[in-house]
Amino acid sequence: MPVLKFTFKTIRLGFLTMLGTAVVAKFLLKSNARVETQEIDLVTIFGGENLVSSADPFYGGKVLTMYGGTILDLRKATPAPTGIYLDVLVWMGGVDLVVPQGWRVDFTGKVIFGGFDDATQTTADSDAPTVRIGGVIVFGGLKVTTRSPLEVVGR
Repeated sequence: MPVLKFTFKTIRLGFLTMLGTAVVAKFLLKSNARVETQEIDLVTIFGGENLVSSADPFYGGKVLTMYGGTILDLRKATPAPTGIYLDVLVWMGGVDLVVPQGWRVDFTGKVIFGGFDDATQTTADSDAPTVRIGGVIVFGGLKVTTRSPLEVVGR
């Protein structure tokens, strides 16, 4: 019984620490992501963010989502010659990445109590633009699709 009690106290402490970290990060970190930004720093904490990029070229960047949701739509963006690399940190939140039909997705990140879903169902050739995704997903999810969730609900 003491081991179980210690375990729950440790989990609670970890959760409260991350919640406190998110509150501090909300006030310290600012997004640098606009429609034409070639390399983004997209920060979403305790809220939602929707970015439709039309950057030419688009290199990628960082996406931080904590206790919220992010939609990143790349269908109007032109990929950089080197490809696109996204470094993601998702903590108790979700990211929807929307790519054009025919693009390839390569996920090399770590998932802890969460999920990654490539719903593009593409059979793209090796010369197709590639979105490489690294980083960490904890208690959250990242879904890659060719159709924005906003289109599905009719907004």
